[in-house]
Amino acid sequence: MDPNTISSGQLLSLDVIDGRDSIHGAKRLLKSCAGETGISNWDASSIFFEMHGLEIDERPSPRTLVFLYAADVSFRLRWEILPALQEGKCVVAVPYLETGFALGAIAGLPRKWLNEVFRFAPKAQESYRLTTRPSTKLASPTTGFIEFCSSKIGQDLRPKFASYFDDLERRGRCRSL
Repeated sequence: MDPNTISSGQLLSLDVIDGRDSIHGAKRLLKSCAGETGISNWDASSIFFEMHGLEIDERPSPRTLVFLYAADVSFRLRWEILPALQEGKCVVAVPYLETGFALGAIAGLPRKWLNEVFRFAPKAQESYRLTTRPSTKLASPTTGFIEFCSSKIGQDLRPKFASYFDDLERRGRCRSL
């Protein structure tokens, strides 16, 4: 199957600022779907889980984090999303492409480069963002991708991601959930 073609299923994306909200938000979004449904959550490949416990002196660069995120999205597409779409299911990918683009934008990576990194992935038919406020305390780095990046970069990136998603919504590229 051409990964840029969606078969009979429906692919929805949901970007979240606080990883603790991801499954709850995806379940809310699935209520709008008819038929069989599924959720594809970040780190299905366990790349980030495996990296979490590494004791290294150097922090990974944002470019490295984007590559790892793209690898995880590729894994999720191959083993979770595309097979479910071929079966006609509605799948919520939480998070999906815009989270990778957001990290790249926050880090000042060129949009052209980001487009090339994520060109393998089909666009979602509909994109959403969860507008709940993150807690005042940053969750564990294994809770969500933004928490992971915040821990590796050494600062709470949630306000920058929120600003990125606010801008996407203003431009009509996603809707609030």
